Amino acid sequence: MTEEWEELEPQREWTTADRWRMAAWVLIFLNVLGLLVLAPAGDSGLAEAAAASGADDGPARMVFWLSVLGCTLVGNGIGAAAAATKQRWAIVPPVLAAAGCWVGFLVAQGLV
Repeated sequence: MTEEWEELEPQREWTTADRWRMAAWVLIFLNVLGLLVLAPAGDSGLAEAAAASGADDGPARMVFWLSVLGCTLVGNGIGAAAAATKQRWAIVPPVLAAAGCWVGFLVAQGLV
């Protein structure tokens, strides 16, 4: 009975490239989830810091949102396209997108 069952559902072997593509999809999901959850917290943090220092929060918030949205959309879009077409380098754009979001936040924080 077990031999017949194994013939009906062969075990899939995961290659290194398959693991990297799966990691790319997980990272893309986490980047988008982080954007939805953490970006409003970063925005309110910038607004509070600007209010405490008496500075205008407009330029800092604009830099923050443009960098976060731009990096997330472009980086994850390229990463998703690369993962869907089974490219080996599919993990690189989501990693760069996450790094770009943090750089954008740090630059915006420096403007406040």
